[in-house]
Amino acid sequence: MDRRIYSRTSRKIHSVTASWQQLIAALGNDRLRQVYAEKVLGIDGGGSPAELAKLASAGLLEVSDGSYELAPEVFAEVLSSARKPQPAGADRFFTHGRLQGIPRKPEDRDHVLGQLAIRLFGSEEVLVEHDVNRLLATVTEDIPTLRRALVDFGFLQRDADGSQYWRSS
Repeated sequence: MDRRIYSRTSRKIHSVTASWQQLIAALGNDRLRQVYAEKVLGIDGGGSPAELAKLASAGLLEVSDGSYELAPEVFAEVLSSARKPQPAGADRFFTHGRLQGIPRKPEDRDHVLGQLAIRLFGSEEVLVEHDVNRLLATVTEDIPTLRRALVDFGFLQRDADGSQYWRSS
């Protein structure tokens, strides 16, 4: 968020980017919070030039015609600038714990299928198809496709008639 800040002491206009940290730090100061509250309530409490400049550098005030005014969009701008962390690795292919599809790139596919095999199937466990399907249902809607991919790409093995499955070692 870019704000034009007017310093009464140096008579210069300069640009400052306010962050949520600056905003919280300013509001965490009792005196600055009081000066800001007076501005919000329309009370001319007359904060000192230094206090007003600090509130302006935090993005809470703007300079208009030589006086400090409320910056009406500061909270919306700070909140909109905050981003959710982007998932990395195998997590990129999951939404709310559900697999959104089997990745096309071999290295991504192998990573996701390997993670699922380790997470869902014990190393010494032998399961019937019904139990495999129950476990796969916890992460996908497309159970047959995921089961087939785990077998085809070597993460699960099954006996000849397909009645028993176990994790590849």
